[in-house]
Parts: sequence; C-alpha cells; structure tokens
Amino acid sequence: MSDRISLTLPQGESYHGVARLVVGGLAARLSFSFEYLEDLQLALDSLLANDAYQAGSDVTIELLVEEVGVEMCVGPVTPALRAALERQVDESEGVGLGRLLGTLAESVEIESRDGAEWLRLAKRNPARGVAAST
Repeated sequence: MSDRISLTLPQGESYHGVARLVVGGLAARLSFSFEYLEDLQLALDSLLANDAYQAGSDVTIELLVEEVGVEMCVGPVTPALRAALERQVDESEGVGLGRLLGTLAESVEIESRDGAEWLRLAKRNPARGVAAST
C-alpha cells in the first residue's frame, strides 16, 4: 500500500503552520510514534526556515506514505540548497543543514524534475520495517 499526498502553498512563513499540521496529522493518523513525527516536522521546518524553495514560486510538499515509512519531497528548491546540504557545520548556527537532515532521515538527496531541483528524504518507520530505496 502506498498513498501520495501533495500540498502546494504560497511562499510565506504564515503558511508553514499548515504544512506542519498536514505532516503531523498524517503521522498521527498512521499511528507513527511521537519521535517519528518530530523528526518529520523538524526536517520540514528546517527546510522552510532556510528559504530552501525558489523565490517567487509556490512550495510543494509531497508525502509518499508506504507501509515501511514516509518519503517527503519539497520543491522546487534553490540551487544553493545543494551547498547547504554539503555543509556539516554552519559557522553561525553550529550544525549544518546536511548534518541535521542526515540525522533525521535515512536518505537525503536532490533530484531533478521538469527542469527544477527537489529535495527528497526518506524516513523509515522502525516499527514497520526498512524503507526501500526508489
């Protein structure tokens, strides 16, 4: 079983709460643990707070829910996000975005879609097995 949920929001911090609500509601509906929910929400918050999405465009959050976990895609993202992901340490904030996301998900990568870059991360649910790579 797999279900895909897609949410497209206008840019702006006032909409970030809607994205968090959708991710949180999904995790609760699927009986994921509180820790699992926190990991997903922190990963999403970190991306949205870093203005990872392209200026002047809406941000889309796609969630692919499978028996073994969740895959979350956010995009389109800025080319600068790739450099931010490579930084393990951020001079001003300590832990870099790449290191943070790497601790929250089993896989974090940039993929190309229709001429734009998207961030894809996979989070497996240990209670349900190991997530398959796609």
